[in-house]
Amino acid sequence: MVGDRFICTRYTIQKSNQWKMKFCVEHMNEEDFRKYLKRRGKKPPVVDRNVGVLKEFIAYLREKRATELDRVTSDDIDAFVVEIERQKRSAKGYLYVLMNYFRFLGSKDLLQHTSTRRNERTKKTRRIFPIKDFLNINPDHVKKLAAIGIKNVEQMLEHGKTKKQREHLSKQLGIPEPAILELVKLSDITRLGYVKTKLSRLYYAAGLDSPAKIAEFDPKQLHEYFVKFVKESGWDGMVPNPKDLVNNIKSARKLSKVVEE
Repeated sequence: MVGDRFICTRYTIQKSNQWKMKFCVEHMNEEDFRKYLKRRGKKPPVVDRNVGVLKEFIAYLREKRATELDRVTSDDIDAFVVEIERQKRSAKGYLYVLMNYFRFLGSKDLLQHTSTRRNERTKKTRRIFPIKDFLNINPDHVKKLAAIGIKNVEQMLEHGKTKKQREHLSKQLGIPEPAILELVKLSDITRLGYVKTKLSRLYYAAGLDSPAKIAEFDPKQLHEYFVKFVKESGWDGMVPNPKDLVNNIKSARKLSKVVEE
């Protein structure tokens, strides 16, 4: 049955260590969900995976929770996550798909709950960017900072965000204060997300050394700014396209100031 609210598909899938899926997928308008994902820039394999995971979730709800997708609760989501992790699989990808679906539905409460569960797992496994991976920095400075426990961007911000802290580090380690400030600003830029080794240096070298400065641009303007900078400076690297800069700018506009000049 196909209608405005749901689409029905019957099939059977058997996977190792997973429940057998044989069901009618109800209350999921697959066609509209696929169109929604495509509008958000998802490629066909990603769209297919989202739909497949959602069907797996529906199968779980029916077999293990005796409920339907349109009656799902936060407890159902938590139970699904427990089942996935019991099978020694990562739940982050599953939760990301459910986030996409609840965003598609406009279900704010379930979206928030799913997002919280995913963030909890991301924090446990995420790799905090090490300051030694920044481009064009003095390795001796990195070694001196590492000797007192400052090895990653979070530690650099925590111990160098104020002028007084930087003055103390400079005297303690014999590192010029401007070099410490540079590491702090590079660390600050990584708070944008998806800004690591090369892009952090590009932002800094182009004079955009704080989220506040980046927040003043729109994606097209920032792209043009980088194109001009690369042409004039001879920067060795690719210029991010406007679409890749959208999330950086969104993050920059949400971040509070933490570095004291």
